[in-house]
Amino acid sequence: MAKADDIVLFVQVVDEGSFSKVAERLNLTNSVVSKRIGRLEASLNVQLLYRTTRKLNLTDAGRTLYGKARLAKLAIQDAENAVTGYANEMRGNIRITMPVVSANLLLSAAVAEFCKQYPDIHVELQINNRFVDLIGEGYDLAIRTAYLEDSSLIARRLIDSQWVFCASPAYLQEKGIPREPTDLVEHECLIYKFESAGSDIWPINVEGENSQLQIHGRFHTNNLNAIRHAALSDLGIGFLPKALVHDDLGDEKLIEILQGFAGKRMGMYAVYPKSRQPDQKLKLLVAHLRDALHNKQEHYC
Repeated sequence: MAKADDIVLFVQVVDEGSFSKVAERLNLTNSVVSKRIGRLEASLNVQLLYRTTRKLNLTDAGRTLYGKARLAKLAIQDAENAVTGYANEMRGNIRITMPVVSANLLLSAAVAEFCKQYPDIHVELQINNRFVDLIGEGYDLAIRTAYLEDSSLIARRLIDSQWVFCASPAYLQEKGIPREPTDLVEHECLIYKFESAGSDIWPINVEGENSQLQIHGRFHTNNLNAIRHAALSDLGIGFLPKALVHDDLGDEKLIEILQGFAGKRMGMYAVYPKSRQPDQKLKLLVAHLRDALHNKQEHYC
């Protein structure tokens, strides 16, 4: 039977990505850490790690064990926090994942501010558009711009982001200003490939009625910030979160058009595993991110 302390050690090795770092932290030798991981693999009759001179990689069995064992380790930490006051000291590790657009909107800066405020909290922030398995990959928190039903996760709404149509003054001077949504079909539109309704479909709201408009354009990308830069470069009309372009609108580098016709508000959520109640530092981080977004929104709403 596998020893519980060997399983906890395995989680620490994965979190650190190194035998030597764990050995140093626990005042052990590398050989002892290696032998205990080998003992765990032998007791389970599976290989958990691929070992190379540069890095450690999890096997499929290792990923499965890590996802479950890390939750158990965190549950033990939560229990200790309740009686020792550890959580009140605001120290520990938080692993976060968020998409590129959320990081660009403000959140990467807000996370940095949080770290500055709490110097004993260690944060690992992964920014990419890959849909992450929070439990299987050992993340404490994910920022998502659409809430998908998942019984193993809890989602807390941070903010709703209104989207706007916008273009540069030079483009509008050359091509004219659209007055009605249907005018967009005569314009060069900057197309975001990840649109849920289709890459060439924009949601329109006319007198409270939602509809979809097929648009056309020669610039396609899966990155909203690239669309912002294309709009700033006079390439066409962008459909973007207002939070992403509010500085450009304020500086009149971009002009909002068709006000009131944009039929899209996108919720931004903080998501964490349901099987683990968030500790104090995670609650404070979520509140910090929400406040940062709302403070920013006050300047452009």
